Amino acid sequence: MHASIYYLMFLVLAINPERPFDDSKSHLKPDAVILKNSNDTLNMIQTIKGFLHWYKQNYKKANSFKFTYEDKLGNYQVNLKDGENYLQYLKSSGYISDEYISLWMKYFTDKASYLKENIQNEGPPEGFEFDLILITQEPELILNAIEKLEFVVLEAKNNKAVMQISGDGMYNIDMTKKKGKWKIDYIATENYD
Repeated sequence: MHASIYYLMFLVLAINPERPFDDSKSHLKPDAVILKNSNDTLNMIQTIKGFLHWYKQNYKKANSFKFTYEDKLGNYQVNLKDGENYLQYLKSSGYISDEYISLWMKYFTDKASYLKENIQNEGPPEGFEFDLILITQEPELILNAIEKLEFVVLEAKNNKAVMQISGDGMYNIDMTKKKGKWKIDYIATENYD
């Protein structure tokens, strides 16, 4: 399982080496947590909480998409159409950015190529054995404690920021503000990214 998470991290950096908060590329200084107004912090927290509440309420539907299937030989393949439909469903929440969609679509595409080259017929297939939003096999630990989460702005400059949330686990969430609204670009966990 851990190898596939490291693959995701590599994939994200390979797809977008200029990712705004990659430590080696960041233009932000550790003391550069500057938000134009205090409402930005509140709005970022509301975006994250709003998305987590939306995901909890829509968990069953979000996870009804079939990311993989067994071909006629019994080998796992990636269902790119359902992957795309899943991402569009997440985007319909209003909290997810195009960047988030692009990164995960690239993940699905790369996993499709990987499973064609590396036959796997025992499941769950590599890369799909955990909740894709919270990168865990126990998403309920976060989803059942949304109002108890702690939030800290780690980095912020212009219309980009990284918000850290902690509870039963820790996440760094890259965000972008467009047209006055903060959206989620990427969700990373302390254990895997």
